[in-house]
Formats: sequence, C-alpha cells, structure tokens
Amino acid sequence: MPFGLCNAPATFQALMNDVLRTFLRRFMLVFFDDILIYSTTWADHLRHLRAVLTVLRQHRLFVKHSKCTFGVDSISYLGHIISEAGVAMDPAKVQAIHDWPQPRLARAVRGFLGLAGYYRKFHLYIG
Repeated sequence: MPFGLCNAPATFQALMNDVLRTFLRRFMLVFFDDILIYSTTWADHLRHLRAVLTVLRQHRLFVKHSKCTFGVDSISYLGHIISEAGVAMDPAKVQAIHDWPQPRLARAVRGFLGLAGYYRKFHLYIG
C-alpha cells in the first residue's frame, strides 16, 4: 500500500492489529511494521516466533531477514532499549536531545518539546 495515501498508515496498522490480534500484549507488540516478540524462556520464544511467522505467511505478509533480529537479550524498539532489566532510554535519542540546537521559533520549540516529552516518564536531566 503506498504510504502517500492519507489513510494508508492507519489502514496498515489496522491490518497488522487484526492479523496478529491473538498474540497482541500476550507475547508481542506491533507498531506498523515493527514487531516485538518477547518471551520468558527460549522454548517459549521459539514457539511464539513460529506462531507469528506462520500467521504472517498465511496472510501473505513477509519479513525481510536483513531487517530482523532474533533471540537477543536486549533490543532497541521505538526509541527505547528493552531488556530483561526493563525499559530504558535509547542513548542515541538522549544524545539527540542533548545536541538539539537552541530553538529560535515556536515551531522549533514544539519539535524539541515533542522529542523531550517522549522521555518524560524517565525524568530526564540534561545538565
């Protein structure tokens, strides 16, 4: 589906939610084409991975192997680092906030506040 169409992102997200509904928040999250599968054991992870890939294949949806990461203990997902220890800020995003040029226009202030606000739950301090 061309992403130039105004409703294409919402339509694609609805498709992914519908196709993967039985797995959502049980052992996987999906945001557009970013799929995160999480498990407590390696055996569960393999089972979960097989289930998700099977359903995607049944619906003629495919993953690009070069864009996939399998069986890792820690991963960057939507601006966060997710691991067994929990959810943390992505250091690259923190650096982007730190290096942000001083905003001079209202639009630039809104842009900075949007990026910095994304991490507000972490009580980010940049001194």
